[in-house]
Amino acid sequence: MNIQLSPLIYLNKRCQNDSTSLNKRCSNPVYPNLKPLANDTVSFGAKSKAAAEIVGEISKNKVFKRWDPDNAKSMTEIKSLCETFRSPLKKFEWDLKQVMKALISTESNPENVIMIGKRGIKSRVKEPKKVARKANKRNLFSIEQIEKMGDVGGARIILRSGTPKDTALVFNQLKELVKQGYKVLEVENYRSNPAHSYVSQKTLDDFESYCNKLGQYPSIKNRALPNSYTAAHVSFELPDGKVIELQIMGRDVENFKEIEDLFYKYRCNEDFSEQYKPIEKMFKKIMPKLDKFQNETLERFIKDSYEHAREIPPRLHRVKFTPEKAFLPFPYSLPQELSPVNLYYQMEKCNRAKTAKH
Repeated sequence: MNIQLSPLIYLNKRCQNDSTSLNKRCSNPVYPNLKPLANDTVSFGAKSKAAAEIVGEISKNKVFKRWDPDNAKSMTEIKSLCETFRSPLKKFEWDLKQVMKALISTESNPENVIMIGKRGIKSRVKEPKKVARKANKRNLFSIEQIEKMGDVGGARIILRSGTPKDTALVFNQLKELVKQGYKVLEVENYRSNPAHSYVSQKTLDDFESYCNKLGQYPSIKNRALPNSYTAAHVSFELPDGKVIELQIMGRDVENFKEIEDLFYKYRCNEDFSEQYKPIEKMFKKIMPKLDKFQNETLERFIKDSYEHAREIPPRLHRVKFTPEKAFLPFPYSLPQELSPVNLYYQMEKCNRAKTAKH
């Protein structure tokens, strides 16, 4: 693997002027692909157009200075809000599966573009504490604002690989959701370069034109992120006014995305999910010891890994995922406990332990 060092980005001017001593002069270095992104690409959510429009609005109802994730009284309203997302999100998932039915892989049609069963189309409501922390970061201090931030409810379509031809089929079927009354607010096409794009410009233009004919005018954006994350995000407004996000990506990108999520959470000082607390403990022990060169190597490895995942050819859904074959070899200059292969098995172990408890 070609390791190419990238320039560091620091949080303050003092560090910008002198990068000779990372540990002494800057206690909180930020690396381009590990820093908090303007659009969250690791937590099943992204900042929608609707969210951007409501930041700074004065709510007619009670406004809090800050949501406290550890205060039960402060969290009562957010917990209630999260519950109100479950039913409409399940309805959205059901409608999504119906319009995508002809594209979902089955035992008799294994070459269809969407992965089989729950692996192919799924949804989730964000944990209330995570909603609170995200709302604080975005200065959203009322329930009305949080309801439309696009990060409470989310869904995913996982493709076997995701060629532009495959994704064109998906977007063509998404038109059926628009016809049913789901409003498209925004489409964000994340790619490191046009060659890695899931969605062609022709498909985006065609989808936008269709929405326009039905009186919808979504924002369409092509975006390149420093970490080479590749996916298509579509923000929908549900019939009841709630905003959710649909992510579309290939199976290999998603597999690495789950690994990178751990690095993202550590760098952003976000809590790991409860079942992954043993991994969080390991990160807190190892990550602070990485020197400047190691952090830059890790940064480059993550970028290369996303590009590698995007280039893996399609496989049948029944082909078992093998991390040793799917992930790039981890640099020897880094602690091997942080390798994607090791982290994959550690996550699997934590998931089994959670299942056993229930």
